[in-house]
Amino acid sequence: MSEQTQNIAQQIFVPLIPTRRITIKYTLGKLLITSLNKPEEVCGVARRVGYTGKQSDDLATYRLKIRVAGMKTFTTLPSVFVVDDGIFIDYEEWQGKQPKNG
Repeated sequence: MSEQTQNIAQQIFVPLIPTRRITIKYTLGKLLITSLNKPEEVCGVARRVGYTGKQSDDLATYRLKIRVAGMKTFTTLPSVFVVDDGIFIDYEEWQGKQPKNG
């Protein structure tokens, strides 16, 4: 991962339209996103790539494409994300915090 991508990945991103969770039932295929520290400024787009499961309350998963500051190009963050508690969270990190079944 490049240093620039790593710096971008350390930011916290949120959907432009505040949303607590995005589930299969309320799936949005493409979302404009902002950084938490500049919520008035669109900085990229999130595209749905899948789901965390098949139940109606399972979360949609997204890839984030963030505009590189001062340029017209975008960088795609290497992780997959879910929206939970109003912010994009790395899927693997989110999954590790979920209660184990069985």
